Amino acid sequence: MSSLKKSFIAGFIWSFAGQAGYLLVGLLTNIILARLLTPYEFGQVGIVMFFIIISKVLTESGLTGALVRKKDITEDDFSTVFIFNLGISIFLFLLLLLFSGVIADFYDDQALQNILVALSFILIINAFQFTQNAKIVRELKFKKQSLYALISVIISSVIGIILGFLNYGVWALVIMQICNAFILTLVYWLFEGPVKSFVFNKDSFKSLYKFGVNTTLASLLISLFDNIYNLILGKYFSVQQTGLFYQAKRLQEIPVGVIKSSTLGVVYSTLAKLQDNREEFKKFYDRIVAIFTTLVGLICLLIYFYAEQAILLLYGEQWLGAVFYMQILIIASFFFMQEMLNRVLFKVFDRTDKILYLEILKKIIQSCTIIIGVVFMDLQILLYGFLLTSVISYFINYYHSRKIYESFSWKEVIMVIKVVVVAVFVVVVFNNLNNYVMHLKGYYLFYLFPAIITIYVIILKALNVIDIIKEIRNLFLQILKKS
Repeated sequence: MSSLKKSFIAGFIWSFAGQAGYLLVGLLTNIILARLLTPYEFGQVGIVMFFIIISKVLTESGLTGALVRKKDITEDDFSTVFIFNLGISIFLFLLLLLFSGVIADFYDDQALQNILVALSFILIINAFQFTQNAKIVRELKFKKQSLYALISVIISSVIGIILGFLNYGVWALVIMQICNAFILTLVYWLFEGPVKSFVFNKDSFKSLYKFGVNTTLASLLISLFDNIYNLILGKYFSVQQTGLFYQAKRLQEIPVGVIKSSTLGVVYSTLAKLQDNREEFKKFYDRIVAIFTTLVGLICLLIYFYAEQAILLLYGEQWLGAVFYMQILIIASFFFMQEMLNRVLFKVFDRTDKILYLEILKKIIQSCTIIIGVVFMDLQILLYGFLLTSVISYFINYYHSRKIYESFSWKEVIMVIKVVVVAVFVVVVFNNLNNYVMHLKGYYLFYLFPAIITIYVIILKALNVIDIIKEIRNLFLQILKKS
């Protein structure tokens, strides 16, 4: 057990550091390009990326998670997944080429056709890295995974920035995306090697796809509805609004994405190894939930409070329209992150059918809010509907995940509600304090940053949610023992 804990801590640290570095480079690149390009050009990419993201979900087909979870893995398993991914990638690539003109006509923007054709090559490129990535995750080698991703994003970002300064416009974004996929794949093949065999095993595929089909369909629904707002804004409002939404979403995803990418993968890999020891499983999972919820709550609180200052500081005045999007998205992200942590339980206990069932239910609710928003042509209704869906979905997922886990309790829900109440209380208090007493404006509002964090931590400790200082100290002690 000691060895597994050390693997988790080391994996978390490297995964966290790698994702933080990856997203930091992405943020800096985005800041530079946002000042070189316009919201319209980002809107064009936002519309096209909807189709690329959906295709990437279908290409991966949930088989990476199946490879990670399977206890007795063989080279035939990896080879089977590689062949399947490559075949699906080529099929989807040709499909996007066929419909690229139709999509461009739908938005009355012929430039979208060439952009979509170019970005479609990412699908084929990515097919050559899925199995290598699965091996690394399976073996908890998150240090390598982080380094590989960092190398690719640094090189591709430099290329994108150079093209931006050379006035390539939207093509600076397109070429940067393609280069990132190509360089990452090249690094994987250079350091991890290619697939060792080229065999398609039907029995292997059936066993893996049984796990993957439900997660794939669920991921497809998530990606479809998570990115459909790009299409709706571009068609019924304006491509400019799509650009503002796309940029707000990217900025909002950076801090939350660090925790999501660095934590969920490590938690899933560790819990998969503890699935036969319920006592240790519960102890580990409960502790992770407490720390995870507290940190995500703090991040969401800070982003909501400083949304306007962040947009002005990073992107400039032309992007101020993204503030509203960013604030709604970050609140929804808090509940979405809790939902994703609950879904780890479905994967560990091989009940991915529940993920699909719950995702369908969620999308029915979300579809209703989207229809209402479009009928009334109201952006606020559209976004508040998205937020409401996230809240409802969290409670539904919590109930069903605990039934699978056979450890239902309202304790975690109460903790989440406490974190939300504390975050809202802190925002209201400091907004009123500033409006009626301090009158800080612009970047001077950052003077409140230490006080906001301090009050948040103190109240949570007083409410017996978590002693975050103690938890961090314990984490460092474990790290020191490891070293």
